[in-house]
Amino acid sequence: EVRPLAHIRSLAYRQKGGGTMGGGPLFRRPAVRSKIPVRAAPLDRYLKAKGSQPPRTWLSGLAQRLRAAGCTGVVDAAETWFRQEVQYLLSDPKEADKLGDYFAAWLRAVHRRIWDDIDRSDPEELRRRAHMPSEARPQSKKHRHNLKDITIPGVEDAFNEFTAFDPAARPSSSRERVLAQIVVDAFQLRMADVAMALSVADSVVSVPMGEKVVVMLYAGEDHANSVAGFWGKQGFSSSGLPSKGFVGKTDWDDEEPRCLEFPPYLQDVRRLFPVPKQQ
Repeated sequence: EVRPLAHIRSLAYRQKGGGTMGGGPLFRRPAVRSKIPVRAAPLDRYLKAKGSQPPRTWLSGLAQRLRAAGCTGVVDAAETWFRQEVQYLLSDPKEADKLGDYFAAWLRAVHRRIWDDIDRSDPEELRRRAHMPSEARPQSKKHRHNLKDITIPGVEDAFNEFTAFDPAARPSSSRERVLAQIVVDAFQLRMADVAMALSVADSVVSVPMGEKVVVMLYAGEDHANSVAGFWGKQGFSSSGLPSKGFVGKTDWDDEEPRCLEFPPYLQDVRRLFPVPKQQ
């Protein structure tokens, strides 16, 4: 059974007439400036650990299973890492969120006049830019918008604003709502990373000790980098892999196909043992 709105829309995009999966270039899906309507967040539901009694979340059940398998150190490290990452993300949401999603949401909610007059198709670029030209007057420096001085309050300042809010006196403002969304999202964002990191550990302990294991993690750039960072702190590294194990690039032009040519050790993962020498 598929719940309403429980669908994944890939960022991969193939133009009509581009052929089947074997033909036609893949592009990044064109940016959509409008919000995606969602009726309500699933606040009354969560992924339950199968067989848990009393009920516990799926992530809590995964952590318990790993502790029982002798991986207490990994679970403890993941819990510590989660708190540190959330604290870092909320200390300065604009600078900490490299992809610019928080800054774009902040501009849309708090600085609507600027938002409506700039090219906001690339949130990552918006976050980096000191100024953005006016779309109404693109040739005028006088009318360009200063983004450098726009900041997002950290978590302590955000909660000071929440404390001062009286729901009996007035409705919440768009500023207060987007601040609350950013705070909640930071916890959910890194909780997903913890789930992926612990799932990697769960995959490894499921095979006999001493077996060689390759774990394939399919995730977006932010999540993949975050999980790789966690395992890097546990002693893993890209030593011996060309380009530190990175394939492709992080900055693509809109018209560029997003196809990757995998190195030999990813075409045949047996070549990962031993780790290939630097070329």
